[in-house]
Amino acid sequence: MTETEIKSIIDETTYKQAIKAFKWDSVKEQTNYYYTDKNGILREKRIMVRVRVVDGIPKIQIKLHKNENSPLQICEENEYETDCVPDVIDSEKAREITGIDTGELYKMGFASTVRNLKYHNGSELCLDKTTYFDKTDYEVEVEYEDKMSADLLMKLTSLGIAFNKKCVGKFSRFLDEYEKQV
Repeated sequence: MTETEIKSIIDETTYKQAIKAFKWDSVKEQTNYYYTDKNGILREKRIMVRVRVVDGIPKIQIKLHKNENSPLQICEENEYETDCVPDVIDSEKAREITGIDTGELYKMGFASTVRNLKYHNGSELCLDKTTYFDKTDYEVEVEYEDKMSADLLMKLTSLGIAFNKKCVGKFSRFLDEYEKQV
C-alpha cells in the first residue's frame, strides 16, 4: 500500500489548541518497537521496520520511504501478522518481510504515541503526542489518497500549523535520541 501524507512538528501549545479545535473520532495509544540490523542496510535503503502494538495486538510494519527533504511523505507500507514483540527478528523472517538480506534485526527500543484521529472529506487527520527515552514531541499528519481536504488544511493553517518545510518522521527523531543514548 502506498501512503501519502504531509507532516508538521508542532509545539505543545499548538497541540493543546488543536486538541480543542476538533471533535475527534477516536483516541488510541500505540507503541512502536523499532528494529535495526548490524550493518546499517535498512538505514542505507531508507527502510523502517517496527512492531506496532495497538489494543494489545502486535503487527510487523515495514515502510520504504520514497522521497526526501519535503513535508510530503510518500511511503510504501506493508504489514505482517505476529504474535509478539521479539527482541530479535531472525534473518529468514527479516528477508521475508524486507525483501533484502539484512541478517538478524535487533530491537532498539520503543516510542509510545497517543493518537487523536479524525476523518474528514477523504483525509485522515492524526494529532500525535509521542514519548521516547526522556523526550516528548508533537506532530500533525494528514494522510490522503487523491487530494487533501482544502477546508481541513485551512483549519490547520488557522491554528498556526504549516506544512512548508521538511518534517523528520517519528523513526528519525527516535534514532536521533537513540544515538545519544548509546
